[in-house]
Amino acid sequence: MVLSAIGEQPQNNCYLSLAEAAILAPSPDNNQPWHFVSRGDGLWVYLDNARALPSDVNGMFDLIGVGAAIENAVIRARQSGWELAVRYEHDAEQNPLEGCRLVATLRRQAAGHPDPLEPFLKKRCTCRKRYATSPVEASLLERLRRSAERFSAVDLEWIADRRRIRAFARMVTSSDRFRFQYEPFHEEIFRQLRFTAGEAEETRDGLDIRTLELPAGAATLIRWLRPWPRMRRLQQLGLDRLLTLPSGVSVRGSGALGVLTVPEPGSQHFLEAGRAFQRLWLAATEQGLCLHPLGSLPVLLAHWEQLAGKKLHAGHQKVAEKLGTRLRDLVPSTRGRTLAMLFRIGHCQPPSYRSLRRPIQEVLKRTESTP
Repeated sequence: MVLSAIGEQPQNNCYLSLAEAAILAPSPDNNQPWHFVSRGDGLWVYLDNARALPSDVNGMFDLIGVGAAIENAVIRARQSGWELAVRYEHDAEQNPLEGCRLVATLRRQAAGHPDPLEPFLKKRCTCRKRYATSPVEASLLERLRRSAERFSAVDLEWIADRRRIRAFARMVTSSDRFRFQYEPFHEEIFRQLRFTAGEAEETRDGLDIRTLELPAGAATLIRWLRPWPRMRRLQQLGLDRLLTLPSGVSVRGSGALGVLTVPEPGSQHFLEAGRAFQRLWLAATEQGLCLHPLGSLPVLLAHWEQLAGKKLHAGHQKVAEKLGTRLRDLVPSTRGRTLAMLFRIGHCQPPSYRSLRRPIQEVLKRTESTP
């Protein structure tokens, strides 16, 4: 199989449109872990293992990101008047891209109808500002829940009462500290951060620090903490808690929290979770709501529950076990299921900055021939 840049044929332009929609999806720390190959019979979707984050477990967050990209492509196809058949793949032999794994194929199936969420593909983005504490209307939360649960394996539980929101705020700050206290994950944070507009434009991935909506001076402090010995010293003084205060305050001020779970770990379940999450996020954008994924708690629990804590220090194992028990007590419906995503939602002004995306030429190829 020979690969080349996408061409100008009408069919290739169709796949170009699908891929352009797909890359607007969210991904962990904006790592954009996808590749696409157009063939005569459809669009092949790959997971780029080289872009994985050290903190991710079994590619969970990468697969959720790729699932969101798939849902974007499905929505864009409907706008063009046709429906895509999505097939989840597990065949490692069908791999023309080194370091990548085929996870899905998208093929034209039948005529489709325009999707009302398509106009919001470009408008959806993460907002890390503080939200209004006013609750989100119960009827609106129910509509958003239905948008996610059209994927049968996915379950969504809303947390809207202030007592449980405060409890989750404490859990999030505990799990956030874990990312600062473990050296590989500390290095991951700084690998993904872009401290200047020039850095963000050069790579067009990662987290432009302006999107974090930090208070004045915080970016300078974070940059100073880049060497691990300095972060370690901060921990010894017990001052690393200060780094997690903003997230705790943000969670406590949420209009509601969403807890998204799947039956068990696995590629297909995580892809479905990504599709459900993206559809919910687009529906929230349509309603003028802001959304912010909170990844540290799902990551910590994944290390404990999926990897039996093998990569965690003894102290972090205890924290993870305690947080897992607390989650199940607060949200009984999560017992026996895997936490795929936690997020906050509410009313807020739009974010000040948006994350960039890599050029489409980097992530979309076409086949010159097939075996």
